[in-house]
Amino acid sequence: MSTKINVRSPFYLNLTEPSVPEPLFTCEIANIQNLAIDQQGQIIDPVLDYGTVLSITSTDPDFSNDKFAVETTSTTRILTVRIAIPSGFNNSENGYIDCVKSITQPAYISGTTCSGGPTTNGSISAQSLAVDGDSVTINLSSYFTQGSSAIAGYTVYNPNKSLVSATVTGTNLTIVSSSIGGSTTLQVSAYDNDSNTCTATQSIGVTVSSPSTAFDCTIANLTGGSISQSGTIVKPTSVASVGTIKSSSGGSAITSYPANTTGSDRSVTLYFDLTIPAGYSNSGTLECSKTFTQPAANPEFTCELANLSGQQISSKGSVLKGNNSLGTISGWSPLSFDTVSVDTSRSVTFYVTPPSSGYSNSGGSDISCTKTITQPAAAALCGSNSFYLAAPKTAEGGYCDSTYSVRTAVTCTGSSVTTALGERVCRNNAPFDGSNFYYAVSSTSGVTIGKGTGKFYAWQIDSNGIIMDIVLCDCPTDGSDSGLGFSVKL
Repeated sequence: MSTKINVRSPFYLNLTEPSVPEPLFTCEIANIQNLAIDQQGQIIDPVLDYGTVLSITSTDPDFSNDKFAVETTSTTRILTVRIAIPSGFNNSENGYIDCVKSITQPAYISGTTCSGGPTTNGSISAQSLAVDGDSVTINLSSYFTQGSSAIAGYTVYNPNKSLVSATVTGTNLTIVSSSIGGSTTLQVSAYDNDSNTCTATQSIGVTVSSPSTAFDCTIANLTGGSISQSGTIVKPTSVASVGTIKSSSGGSAITSYPANTTGSDRSVTLYFDLTIPAGYSNSGTLECSKTFTQPAANPEFTCELANLSGQQISSKGSVLKGNNSLGTISGWSPLSFDTVSVDTSRSVTFYVTPPSSGYSNSGGSDISCTKTITQPAAAALCGSNSFYLAAPKTAEGGYCDSTYSVRTAVTCTGSSVTTALGERVCRNNAPFDGSNFYYAVSSTSGVTIGKGTGKFYAWQIDSNGIIMDIVLCDCPTDGSDSGLGFSVKL
């Protein structure tokens, strides 16, 4: 990412970080790895690059207690992995995404597809815990019997990590409750290190109770979910099962909401029926609400989207139109200024016609975008403060592909690199034509900047030699490009 530093001479620095476009969190970015199903039908927890697994479910009819039935032939299973979206993505408010994976469950035929290995010994009884850190430790060696070789270890699949934690140390399984009530089923498997041996799996039912506490909407903690512009509803997640959706309290069930055809985002409150988990003093169904922002059919066209750049005032006072990203610059006010004997800050309002479609104000009036621009003196004043520039780049990140030497000698009316915004750069006692490019700058000749060199400053200099922007750069050591060309750490 990049951070621009707007420097206002001569008294202070006003440090602001622009809003960097955030990427959409997708299943590809999450990058689910190592998800598997063993011969006993037990799910093996996956590894993610980003995000956290909230749940793994399947609509297969023999998926029960968070595991599959044993099969005598290899069987394809369809799993839905629900992943919590981390911060820093433009869909973070949705809370989660569902990623569908096709996984092959290997056949289990003792003596054919596998032989020997551990076997189960009896069954592990259901466990009841109180909320807030209650725990139980189970010696697994009492519930599994080794085959021809010693048991090498145990794996545990915990489908509800928000309810309990489950860890194995040696032969001991320790289960610890969290602050919420509910029930789940853990799956524990034993294995040895022999080739093609069978594994053995035990199921453990766990109930976490808070018998003196009534389950309410605060405990339910509805998280994420969304309403699209077209009215598609994505349910929020909760520690309880989220069921019927309603548009009003106690109303009829709905599956979608009316599309937002207005030009503005709107708030929509929906009501959800939750199945109260086991372990609380109340039971049945609880209605809880959550308010969502439904986006407008079309966003408003603004000055930020217009993205004016390159506007200048000549030494004779003429305002130069410059460029913009969207819309059309239809005019500006004032059209020109009187000449000045010293560099002077001017306020110019540019009028931009919105694009003909795609925005709520398309086809409407022009928007007004005001910029502060330095008008250079008619007789240019060149300062005596010495600085050195690197070769020009069209963007701040242009220096991050290699290393560059800062050697071109210039002078500036500003006294320091960081307080020179609006000051003039000269070369050979004449205004330096920077053509709106960026130039790495230093007060010392021969400095090396760019890839892996640490932080450095760059000036954006217009055709009159006026410094229009100051940025602090810090290139990644590998020269990677994150979209803005480089990253900055202030």
